[in-house]
Amino acid sequence: MVHRTNVKRISHAVLRGRVHGGRDGYASGYDYGYHLARCQSVLNTFHSLHEERRHVRILYVEEGSLGFTTIDLGIQRALSILADEVVIVRHYEDAISLAESVRPDLVLVLNGISAARMSQIQHIRERGYRTAVWLMDDPYFTDITAGFVSLYDYIFTYEAGTVDFYRQLGCSRAYYLPAAACPETVRPQLVEPGYRADVTFIGTAFANRIEFFNKVTPALVKRKVGLFIAGRGWDRLKDWKKLKSSIDLRGVMYDHNIRHYSGSRLVINLHRSEDEKLNSRRLKALSPNPRTFEVAACGTLQLTDVREELPRFYERGSEIDTFGSPEELVDKIIYYMSHEDRRSTVALNGLYKTFQSHTYVHRVKELLSIIFG
Repeated sequence: MVHRTNVKRISHAVLRGRVHGGRDGYASGYDYGYHLARCQSVLNTFHSLHEERRHVRILYVEEGSLGFTTIDLGIQRALSILADEVVIVRHYEDAISLAESVRPDLVLVLNGISAARMSQIQHIRERGYRTAVWLMDDPYFTDITAGFVSLYDYIFTYEAGTVDFYRQLGCSRAYYLPAAACPETVRPQLVEPGYRADVTFIGTAFANRIEFFNKVTPALVKRKVGLFIAGRGWDRLKDWKKLKSSIDLRGVMYDHNIRHYSGSRLVINLHRSEDEKLNSRRLKALSPNPRTFEVAACGTLQLTDVREELPRFYERGSEIDTFGSPEELVDKIIYYMSHEDRRSTVALNGLYKTFQSHTYVHRVKELLSIIFG
């Protein structure tokens, strides 16, 4: 686990860091190397501490899809620090046979949304093993999750807006457990020029995102902002022909998105709409997504739309910044691109807060405390 030393707030001198020799160039002459040196100064205020391990054996059932790789790795890493023994069930493996072999004190599942996993967990629960699920895609699939949460002894969800919903279904042990970042894999990185951009957005082109970006990209194109977008469906943008050289329709692998975040001056985080067909109850999304913590952990300034729970994690204008309209987003992009020191300082404060309070070790420690006392 990372832990802060006795530093109440990062001093201006620490934030600025020291750079010996030349400074690396970046998009539009941005001082990329200098910012990385400041990031390292922040990371140097943390050191590894020995965490007291619980004498428990845990079977962790990974989600397994590419979109959840960073989360899977973060949880696995945290469990390896906090528990005596951890056995990983890969997405293609049978959880029943491994449970019988390992005889765990806890079977922890990430999402568990496939029919095969539901069947396996039912058999595992019938054999008397303690089970827990951590739902990291609420409320978008609640029509499905409502049908299997009763299979678990404990329900954890990263979405505050669904806790009462699960309790109303009879799951008395349903808890809010937010997303986080894994410092070992998600952190500031020195990346090649191909990963550098002024502004980055990575994510699927859901309808609300297309509508929003159609109002943003004309201003960015006009100002010749270096933009990078990755994800399926972005060829539906009105400015597609002008931007196609800056858009990767294949998306990016989990480790590459961290490089893109690290190499960008600004990262946009626009949450998807809760108006999804598998959220027929229209449960409201209140909590920040995993990307919120991952971008902050990369030492990059994030501009995000507002979620009700966001102030619980980051201070607006000091550790993160927000927008409420396409026009406000454009204004803030222009502002931060011309106020480099301010942009860097807010990004560094977000990095510090993430390592201080929002890692998967923090979250898994809370999970284990709830279950084992």
